[in-house]
Amino acid sequence: MEQTVYTNYWQNRLSDVKKEHGSYDNEEEAINGIKAWWELHKEDYPHAEYKRTNSGALEIIYNDDDHFYRIEKRQIEGSLPSRKYTLRKPGEIEALRSRHNLHEEACLFEELAEPYRDRLVQAMADSEKLRNYVFDKEGRPIRKLRAN
Repeated sequence: MEQTVYTNYWQNRLSDVKKEHGSYDNEEEAINGIKAWWELHKEDYPHAEYKRTNSGALEIIYNDDDHFYRIEKRQIEGSLPSRKYTLRKPGEIEALRSRHNLHEEACLFEELAEPYRDRLVQAMADSEKLRNYVFDKEGRPIRKLRAN
């Protein structure tokens, strides 16, 4: 079944980089996802500009004209990724920490405080994707887990 979603992209005009953050049921949720990302990174952009493009996308220019978020309306088959998550068991966490040689300051998703987990789920809108990252103690992604 096809449905309309709103997908967040972070873009850099200078390097032509475009990174997808997450997809949402509506544009308001997508905007809140961007704001959650800013909160995690202790950033605040009260003077961000919200501009509607000719294609209908919403661009949020937050720091300068070269860095912005873009929310695009698109159609997908199936449903959005789940935001619900189950935490790994302590033995699984220790095994992953050991396998990936994680230092003391690095955290798996399950090791983060619940407010950080909630904020990450809002920012990335995909609990499975979140389980594949290593974070700092404040919920900011450091890197993806290597496949072993």
